[in-house]
Amino acid sequence: MLAITIPVNLFVLGGALILGFLVGFLTRGGQLAKWKRKVISLETEMLTNHADILDLQKDKAVLELKLKELAIPVIPINAVKDETATGTSDSSARKPAIKPQSPPIKKHS
Repeated sequence: MLAITIPVNLFVLGGALILGFLVGFLTRGGQLAKWKRKVISLETEMLTNHADILDLQKDKAVLELKLKELAIPVIPINAVKDETATGTSDSSARKPAIKPQSPPIKKHS
């Protein structure tokens, strides 16, 4: 029942298929190259950030070593205990509160 014939040149059809594969391959290759460049740039950025962090940690270690060598007594911040949080506050160590005094009353005679 298919009485309609479509004349197709096999060379044109084959050329169109090859051209389509070639265009698709080139565009996908371009995308992959772009993504690869982006990944490489992000990796180098991460490496430089990690190198900076390691340099800062090295500087911190040197400063802590110098701090230990000093003869000045230094109390670290994290070693200080909060007395109110533990509930062992000593009331005798506090400064006594000064009550305001009222002026003396004068008697008239």
